Amino acid sequence: MERELKKITKDLGQSTTTTYTNSYKKLRTILELKDKRKPVSKIPVKDVVDAINKVTNPSSRHSVFVIATKLFNYDKNKELFDGVKNQINKEKREVQVDKNKTLNESLPSYKDINDAIKKEENPKKYITSFIMFRINTRNADIAYIDLHSKKKDSYDDKRNHIILDGKKAIYIRNIYKTSKRYGQKINEIKVPKFIEKVKEILGDAETKPLFIRKNGEHITPGSIASYLKKHIILGLNEGQIIKIVLKHADDVGNYNLLRKISANRGTTVQVLLNEYDISNIQNPTTEIIRQDQDVVQTVDV
Repeated sequence: MERELKKITKDLGQSTTTTYTNSYKKLRTILELKDKRKPVSKIPVKDVVDAINKVTNPSSRHSVFVIATKLFNYDKNKELFDGVKNQINKEKREVQVDKNKTLNESLPSYKDINDAIKKEENPKKYITSFIMFRINTRNADIAYIDLHSKKKDSYDDKRNHIILDGKKAIYIRNIYKTSKRYGQKINEIKVPKFIEKVKEILGDAETKPLFIRKNGEHITPGSIASYLKKHIILGLNEGQIIKIVLKHADDVGNYNLLRKISANRGTTVQVLLNEYDISNIQNPTTEIIRQDQDVVQTVDV
């Protein structure tokens, strides 16, 4: 068991390793594999797929299916695996559509969020909400930020950074979900209030982490979402905010905004549309949008 698990988690980040480990254990439970010496890969792939297909929740089914594709050669089992994948995608899509219908009725509007950020005075809450809303980031992009009062010769490439540079802040992201694919991302933020709030947190310090635990250590990957929850306006979370931003792009019919969100987030337009079910925008091609420097223009916040 341990050897097989190490094989599928080799060279993965801590967060992904934790996810894969939990999914691997779940797959063993589904297969009723109580003998830790017996690897999943020794079971006939057809039996593994049959067991996976009995999982009713499509998201749970997807998590264990991903593990199966790591343990068995996809090309050799393409027909079998494609059938599972297509069915999962179909069911996940149906669930997401139902969720989005409910969310669209209950979530605040794009203007509500924008107005709330303008009024927010708590520096950490303002910075977190601003970045998540304006630069379309995920939680980890923010949780691992170090603030700097001036430029330095080098920065820790295992952290993200906000560097004050005159009347702008330079936001450098090394750590985000798709960083291995898209590389470092840089945004320039030219908003006076944002600069003020960074300075407020820094005080007399040259460098300071945006978030730090009471014991002086950085936030652990598994606790990021719950930790940041209290630092986001209107009690929202990252997933809800990106849904609202994408709905706004749909409402105004702005495909360039959609491309900017794609570049900022480090994902394709197609994935955004599939994941968040934004209607009334034609499905684009599956082109990869890479933008090493996406400049955030000055906005009145």
